[in-house]
Amino acid sequence: MNLNPLKGRRFIKGKTQWQLSHETGIAQSRISLIENNLSQPSKKEMVLLSEALGYSPEEIWSPSEGN
Repeated sequence: MNLNPLKGRRFIKGKTQWQLSHETGIAQSRISLIENNLSQPSKKEMVLLSEALGYSPEEIWSPSEGN
């Protein structure tokens, strides 16, 4: 199984999508779409999500991802 990098980091930190949504202001449904590879995060979303998890965006996503 190929785990989405955001989902993997979120599991490591023990956070739910709801908690991450509350901390970032990004809708839980949007986080779900990103984690299920149904949508790519914007650069702003990458920054918000990675900071909420205690990582840099580069530690979660390769520099070529996002828009």
